[in-house]
Amino acid sequence: MMISFDNGRDRFQFRAAGIVIHDRKVLMQKAEGDDVWFIPGGRVEFHETAESAIEREMAEEFAVRIRAKRLVWIVENFVSFPDRLVHEIGMFYLVDLPDGHPIYIEEDEFAGVENGFVNKWIDMDDLDHYRIVPEFVIPELKALNLIEGIKHVKSYGDRK
Repeated sequence: MMISFDNGRDRFQFRAAGIVIHDRKVLMQKAEGDDVWFIPGGRVEFHETAESAIEREMAEEFAVRIRAKRLVWIVENFVSFPDRLVHEIGMFYLVDLPDGHPIYIEEDEFAGVENGFVNKWIDMDDLDHYRIVPEFVIPELKALNLIEGIKHVKSYGDRK
C-alpha cells in the first residue's frame, strides 16, 4: 500500500524519484495526454525505504536495475490544485543505469514498461521550453553539483 492519504480536500504523499542524466540529457516523464513533465518515480510503500522505492519504480517503469544511486534532494512540496491541496515529501536520487541499456538509445517520446506514461530525454539546455513540475526542478537540475551533499528544498506551487 502506497503512503498516501486524504483528509477532506487535503492529500499527503511520500514520493521517491530518480534523476537520470546521460549525455547532458535528463530522463523525464508525463502522463499520456498531459503536457506536464516530471522526474520519474512514484509513491513509497509502507515499510519500504525511499531508496528501495526508487529501485522498484525504475524496474516497474523501465525494466532496468539501478547500478548506483545517491540522495541529492529532500523536498517538501506544497501544491494547490483547484480541487485539492497536496503536501508531498519527496526523496530525489541521482541514479546511474547500466551502460548500454536500450533506454539510452531512445529518441523523442517513447513508452516505458508501465502503461499510461510517456518518456523523453530532454536536453539540459532545453528544459525551459517544457512545462516541468515541481517548479524548482529546472533551476535545481541546472545547478546540480555532483560534489555537494543533500539539499533540502521547500517548494510551493499553484496548479490552478
